[in-house]
Order: sequence, then C-alpha cells, then structure tokens
Amino acid sequence: MKIEDKISKKINLDEDWEDFIKEEGLVDYNKIPVERASVKGWVQIAFWFLRIYIVVMIIMVIIGFSRIH
Repeated sequence: MKIEDKISKKINLDEDWEDFIKEEGLVDYNKIPVERASVKGWVQIAFWFLRIYIVVMIIMVIIGFSRIH
C-alpha cells in the first residue's frame, strides 16, 4: 500500500466521523462536563482501609528510621 493511500484513508475516516456526528445529531461530547461518580459500598470501605494502612506504614517507617544510630 502506498503512503498516499494511507493518508487519503485517514482523511476519509476523519470526514466519515464528522458526517456520522452530523447525521446522528450528536453534540460536541468534549464540551459536556463530566461529573465525578460517587464511591459507595464496599469500595468506600476498601479505600478507607487503604488510607489507614498507608498511614500506619508511614508511622512504622518513621519509627524504624528513628531507631537507627
């Protein structure tokens, strides 16, 4: 396949995508603000345990380094 054919196919794909958006009446999806999903259930509990684990590990590292003479 020639380089010119690859370039022309890419241009055609871009034009096809723009045509599809116009035909379907889609809005510009890049401008829609995305809301943050709320974390619920066991995932929220797992995140809290992870935070506690990190704090405990940091404290243990600090204690370990403080005992080095």
